[in-house]
Amino acid sequence: MIETRLRYCVYDPDPAGNPRYYVRNLRKSKRKIRIRERFEAPDGTITPEFMKAYFEALAALEQGTPAAPQTPREKTFNWLCDQYYRSSEFKRFDPKTQADKRGVLNRFCTTAGDLPYAAFRKDDVERSRDKRSATPGAADKLVKYLRALFKWAIDKKHAAHNPAVGVAKINEGDGWHAWTPEEVGAYRKHHRIGTKARLALELMLNVGARVSDACRIGRQHESDGWLKFVAWKNRNRKSRKTIECPITRELRAAIDATETGDLTYLINDLGNAFTIDGLGNKMRDWCDAAELPQCSSHGLRKAAAVIMAENGATAPELCAIFGWSKLETAEIYIREAQKRRMVSNAFARLDEYRARKSVSVHGPKSSRETKTGKSKGKSNGK
Repeated sequence: MIETRLRYCVYDPDPAGNPRYYVRNLRKSKRKIRIRERFEAPDGTITPEFMKAYFEALAALEQGTPAAPQTPREKTFNWLCDQYYRSSEFKRFDPKTQADKRGVLNRFCTTAGDLPYAAFRKDDVERSRDKRSATPGAADKLVKYLRALFKWAIDKKHAAHNPAVGVAKINEGDGWHAWTPEEVGAYRKHHRIGTKARLALELMLNVGARVSDACRIGRQHESDGWLKFVAWKNRNRKSRKTIECPITRELRAAIDATETGDLTYLINDLGNAFTIDGLGNKMRDWCDAAELPQCSSHGLRKAAAVIMAENGATAPELCAIFGWSKLETAEIYIREAQKRRMVSNAFARLDEYRARKSVSVHGPKSSRETKTGKSKGKSNGK
């Protein structure tokens, strides 16, 4: 649409090029009214007929103006979410997290916003989840954010119960694909020591760093052969985690052989530190270049946890390395490591069994043995 000489009046020709004029004031109403009178006179002035219809359209839009936005009615979901967004707890979230939570909860409020949240029960949450079952990840995220919303509401005495507690996930997947040792080897073979791609992998794999940490870690975090940094996730909350880990030989070799920045190991082509999204997108490109479309930066952290668990790391040790607050999280990777170990052991025993079957159990027969077991040289004392 193209604005005309009149305020709120736009020119919007139809597909055939025929002129169409509309009056539309988005600040007053979402309606638009078409004016069918001729716009211009031969002398270039706007015709009186058009002006008359124009003012009538403005008046009609004015009469249909909705009331000015008001504070959401108390005790409704709209009100609860509004209070949540204003809270100091919500403002401590990273801006990207705030935007994600707002988006999910606001979409939920388009249908449930005027409902009393105190009447919401577990089966109501399950129905809301099941309505989104076509996108199970989004469905589970809604439950997660509702659970957090009601937890905050209970703490602030706005609610007495949390209806989202105990609601099961419907996403059957294991999340991001965890790299296998073969995939790590293929990536290393393609991206040699000295490349930024290789340094990114060694940093995430040997430190267990998230992308948000990998793009910030630099030499200022080194001390006596160790790295020490505050995890980016939850950094503004009381539960923030300080990560300490030794610099492994693989990581040391990659750092020393690669061009790094002053404050971050990883730098982009302009010599600046990566943004979180920028590094994630670059890892996508590097994985694709190594013909590993199923792999991503997120899966490297999972692979690191499984590798540590396979080498005997306990649940408390994994929590210390990766900054987890729940032992249950670490036990997921311990079980995965145990499963791999059991499969490996089973196939090792199968190989041993096959090796035994290929060798005769009783050994070779003597050349003097007969079917009767008697020597031909002896017969009845003769």
